[in-house]
Amino acid sequence: MATMIERLDRHLRSGWPVLVLLCAIVPLLWMAISGAIRSGLFGLSVPPNTNQVGSFLTFIGATLGAVATLCAALLTSGHNARERQRLRLETVLRSLALLPEGAKKSRLAGILSTMVLLGQERIALRVLQPAWDGGLVDDGTATWLIGQVLAGNRPRNGTDSDQVDDEARNEAAVLLVDRAGRLADLETGRYYFPGHFMRTWRTKKEVPAQAKLDLLHAMAEMLASRERDWWSPSGDLPEWPTSVLLECVRRDRDPKVKAAAAVLLDALRECFPDQFSRRGHEVDDIQALAAAARTAAALPAVHFSLAERIKVGWRRAMVVNN
Repeated sequence: MATMIERLDRHLRSGWPVLVLLCAIVPLLWMAISGAIRSGLFGLSVPPNTNQVGSFLTFIGATLGAVATLCAALLTSGHNARERQRLRLETVLRSLALLPEGAKKSRLAGILSTMVLLGQERIALRVLQPAWDGGLVDDGTATWLIGQVLAGNRPRNGTDSDQVDDEARNEAAVLLVDRAGRLADLETGRYYFPGHFMRTWRTKKEVPAQAKLDLLHAMAEMLASRERDWWSPSGDLPEWPTSVLLECVRRDRDPKVKAAAAVLLDALRECFPDQFSRRGHEVDDIQALAAAARTAAALPAVHFSLAERIKVGWRRAMVVNN
């Protein structure tokens, strides 16, 4: 249902000039024909007089003039939208030309951010991948850029390029998974993840199912990359990603995505049983979803193996500490 609504919204935004013309022309033609019939202009028994014909032609002329003016306005609007897009592309190309060898991090971060905000996510991701691996982009900037792409945060000016690029979102999620194991900094105690998904799971534009699975995969990789005490020095259940995973289980429409979140939550439950026990029936739902996913093998094996790594590694740490 959500996909159908998004498609309808996309078609309306891209085809609104035709819709406006139809809404303007059809009522005017109806008025002209109705007026002509009521006045007897089309009567066969009595020929129309000069005044009737003149009035009808005047009305038709005014109608055509109004439609022509509207057409010109719509064509101008479409031209302006295309011109804005052309200027965007020129800006991106000039930005790429500013990439010298050994570019400073601040300059490169600004260029990549501009590309994403201008709707050129695929170009930005192509540049980000080697730049991130080469240390020219820090983890905070890289995850912010990926978050912007995944959440679909881009301007809307009524052109095709303003539509959310699902292929770029899938690519961004894969890029995040490949580097998730290094996003929890052992020395500083900080971790980095796309900011939108540190606050909430839902987005204005539905994220592709595979990209959501990759996001959950990245969360699991990050959790498994560090010991329990690193994520929870106080011994309490970590707020992130627990709150986001719970929101995913409650509200996501895709059964596989819900199951993947449940598998990861179930691993956290076994590591923090006392704090999860306060949630009552919700814990039962999580356990049931996770068990069903394991039985049906409905998810890629990596989700189960990472959940097992977290359970075994974190519970071992609990035994040592006790």
